Amino acid sequence: MRVSFATASAFLLTLGCAGPGRAPVPPPSATEGDARAVLDRFSAAVSAGHWDAAYPLLSARWRARATPSRLASDLAASGTVGRDAVERVRALLAAGSPVPVDGDVATLAVAGDKAARLVREGGAWRVDALE
Repeated sequence: MRVSFATASAFLLTLGCAGPGRAPVPPPSATEGDARAVLDRFSAAVSAGHWDAAYPLLSARWRARATPSRLASDLAASGTVGRDAVERVRALLAAGSPVPVDGDVATLAVAGDKAARLVREGGAWRVDALE
C-alpha cells in the first residue's frame, strides 16, 4: 500500500499535535508589554477613581507611604496637575509610546524630564512614580 507524501505529512502533524497533553502555559515575562499593561491598569483605575484597584499596583516604597484614601486625597489636592498627568499617561499608552525596560526599571517619557516609572518587584511590575 502506497501512502502519498501529503497523507503522511498530515498524519505526522496530527500525531505531533496530539501528544501526551498540552504544555503548561509559561508565566508572563517581565517585558515592556507587561510594564505597559500595569501602567495602563493603574492609570485607568486612577482616572476612574478606583483607588482600591490602583493601590496594589504601586511599588512597595509608594505603598509604605500611602493608602487608597490617601491616593484619592493626594490627587484631589494636586488639582488639574494630577489629573492631567494621569490623562497624559493614558494618551501616550493609547498612542503606542514605548515603555523601554532597563533592568528592573521601565519608563514612559511623559514630557521634558517628566516620566512614569515602574520597578520590578518580586517579578511583577509596580508603579513607582507618576510625574
